[in-house]
Amino acid sequence: MKRVIAILDLPPRRAIASVRESVEAAALRWNAEVHWMRRSLQPCHPFWQKMFVCGDVAKRFGSAHVLQLDNDMLIRSDCPSPFELARHDQFAIVAERQCALNRLDDGGWQRKSHEEWGKRCRLPAAPTWIHPNGGFYMYGIDAFAAMFERIIQYLIVTYGASDWAADEALIINQLWNDRPDDIVFLPTDFNVSMLQNTDWAANPVMQSFIYHFVGASKQRMDNCRWLRSDPPELPYPWDKISQPIIEQFAESPPASYDLGPVSRAETAANLLTLFPQLIVAGTWTTNASESSSELLKQAATTHTSHLLLTRLLLRLGVNARRFHLRITDDLNATLPVAGA
Repeated sequence: MKRVIAILDLPPRRAIASVRESVEAAALRWNAEVHWMRRSLQPCHPFWQKMFVCGDVAKRFGSAHVLQLDNDMLIRSDCPSPFELARHDQFAIVAERQCALNRLDDGGWQRKSHEEWGKRCRLPAAPTWIHPNGGFYMYGIDAFAAMFERIIQYLIVTYGASDWAADEALIINQLWNDRPDDIVFLPTDFNVSMLQNTDWAANPVMQSFIYHFVGASKQRMDNCRWLRSDPPELPYPWDKISQPIIEQFAESPPASYDLGPVSRAETAANLLTLFPQLIVAGTWTTNASESSSELLKQAATTHTSHLLLTRLLLRLGVNARRFHLRITDDLNATLPVAGA
C-alpha cells in the first residue's frame, strides 16, 4: 500500500526550511510520498481543515496509509518508520500528556474538551487519558475515510467552533464511539511536545525522534538540528563521564547499562539520546556522603533531595521511560522502586 506523509502547510505560518528538509528526508527513508497542502481545503478553521486531509489524499493518491503531521514538526534523521508500528486499519496517535507537571488524573482540560465536544456532537465523551496530541495522526484511507466524513458533518451543527482542542476532541470522541479497539498509541518519541519538555526545547541537539514545536516553543525551532552528525552530537557534550562509556560500547551497545550512583542527568541523557534502544539504570542516594556534590549535600541536609530527583527525571524527558531508577538511604542498601 502506498505511504503518504500529508501536511497542511497554510499561511501565515508555513513550514520553515528545516522542517521541509527533515520531512523529505524521512519520506525517502520510509518509502513514502509527501503531500504538502499549501492552500485551504475548505473555508474553515485549520482544526476543521484537518478533517478534509483524508479525502484530499484519497483524490490524489487513492488507497493509502497516511501519516498526517503538523507543519511545525522536525523529524530526526535516524527516526525509524512509524508506518512499521501500526497497521493501516488502525488509527495511531501519540498521547498529549507528556509531563508530570500536568494533571495525570481524570480531571484537567482534556476531560472538559471531550465532554464539551461530545455534547455538541451528541457522542459519548472519550476517557480523559486517551486525549491525543493533534500533530500526529496515522491511518488507512480505506478504513477511516467514512469516519472523517461523519466528523465533517458536525461542522454545520457546531457552527465551526474551534475551541477546546477541536480536532483532537472531535477525532478521539468519534474513534471511541466507532472503533475503540483500533486506537493504537505510539511512544511519545514520535511526537514530543516541546511545550511540555522545555529543557529539550532550549537544547539544539534532538534527544528523540520527532519534535513538535507547539505554541510558544516555536521560537526554538530554528536552532534545532534534525540532521545527526557522525559521530552524533551529545546534548551535554561537556559531561566527562559519558565519553569513556560511549567508547566502550563502540558499535555494539548492550541492552542495558548501570551507571551506579547518579546525582545529575547529563550522563544518562547522553546515553539515552545516543542509543535509542538502551535501558539505563541508576541509584539515587538520599543521604549525601562527603564525596557528594555540594548541591546534593545541601538538599540532603534540608530534606529536599526529592526536588533534585524530580528535576533529574524532567530533564530526561520522554527518555525517562528507559531510565530504571533505584532509591537508597545509603549506598549499602538498595531498594528497587521504579522503572521510570
